[in-house]
Amino acid sequence: MIKTKWSDYGESSLTLLAVHCGMDKERPSIPYDPVDFQRCVHLIKCLNLNLNQERKLLHTTMKIYPIWKPFVESWGRLMALYIEEKDNETAPKLYDHLKKCRGKLS
Repeated sequence: MIKTKWSDYGESSLTLLAVHCGMDKERPSIPYDPVDFQRCVHLIKCLNLNLNQERKLLHTTMKIYPIWKPFVESWGRLMALYIEEKDNETAPKLYDHLKKCRGKLS
């Protein structure tokens, strides 16, 4: 079996990985910007999760780390914006939506 190389990661994708592995992350993190979000998407791809497994991982992450709730609830919209802007130099729509999610944490 050929393994996918996972070389670009951040704290938010490490939070997802910790949940996937059944570990407790001391300082869980959320995706703060489009690059963070892209790292989360890349991790899910590297884990070769199908849509149901992806949803389960996200919902489990939200249950363990409630700071993920606005992101999980907006995941479909965030993915749509990611796909729309992924080939651009910047991703202002995705960034704005991530900021809205962060704003719901206050």
